[in-house]
Amino acid sequence: MSGRTRHAAVSAGDRALLRQLGRFSLVGVAGFAVNAGLVEILVGFVGPVWAQGIAFPSTTTATWWMNRRYTFGASNLAVHREWLRYVLANSLGWLLNNGTYLLLVFIFPAAAVHPALAVAGGSLAGLSANFVLSRRMVFRKTGDADQPT
Repeated sequence: MSGRTRHAAVSAGDRALLRQLGRFSLVGVAGFAVNAGLVEILVGFVGPVWAQGIAFPSTTTATWWMNRRYTFGASNLAVHREWLRYVLANSLGWLLNNGTYLLLVFIFPAAAVHPALAVAGGSLAGLSANFVLSRRMVFRKTGDADQPT
């Protein structure tokens, strides 16, 4: 199968979904930088668990804003309701993210010394759940039947 034929086999909806996933992933990288940076700054003062506990809410707000602006666009919800729904919808991703973080910090000494490694593992664990739930529960526009699912 030629490259052109393979490309033609991917629907416009699939390409839109892949572009959206790419933007979501870039926002995730920016969120990782915010989270890891804050954790690295705070860890010497409060330890790795509290450092993540303080950094994570700031990171969640930053990624909500970036996803709203660059990935999905604003929903039909009021801003405060959209933010709250984003926080609630991403609770599963939060549990996966922070559960992985804590597991890595407590099991691997290198992750306790360099908690950005544990942040990276947690970020990867929560990515899929956060993307699906953000698309379906937060940023879906009312009557938007053509949004890729």
